[in-house]
Amino acid sequence: MKQLMESWNRYINESSLSRTHQHLMEHDCAIITGYRGDPTDNSKCAVGSRVDQPGPKPIEINKDRNAELIEKLRGMGYGVTSVLGSYVEDYMQDTAREVKEASLFVVNLNDDSGFFAQIENLGQYFCQDSVLMIPQGGKGAYLLGTNNSSFPGFGQKAETGDFAGGEEGEFMTRVGDRPLVFREK
Repeated sequence: MKQLMESWNRYINESSLSRTHQHLMEHDCAIITGYRGDPTDNSKCAVGSRVDQPGPKPIEINKDRNAELIEKLRGMGYGVTSVLGSYVEDYMQDTAREVKEASLFVVNLNDDSGFFAQIENLGQYFCQDSVLMIPQGGKGAYLLGTNNSSFPGFGQKAETGDFAGGEEGEFMTRVGDRPLVFREK
């Protein structure tokens, strides 16, 4: 395990699109965050979600949420690296708005058969609209709804497609300065 974590730390220090692609080819992966537009609004959260109280600035609450999420993911033995996510919150609603936030690219380094279930549970706990599930090989990625938002809807899947490195899109992640998306060919 120590050797695995040392290898992962080297990966974090040399993160690049090609290394991300290699992980996508070798392991199931996911993209998740602890950030929320209003981390104290629990109106769409699933039962058992983390509850944040008004107090510090939302950015401070979100930073704490992401730090807790990173700790949980690493405690499960997953590789984690920070990326910049961009998406439309409340997609297809009057309240829709583009959001850029610190997200986490998660690699199932030990090929744990319960990986996607763990990511789904964390998405629910952190009251995320959805999490991006990426099967090994980078094909057939999908958003899985993990709260009661209308898109994609709790427990619903929305196909996003296949890995496309170096391309930009409506739902996009940046590794360093390099974009990646998942889209239908």
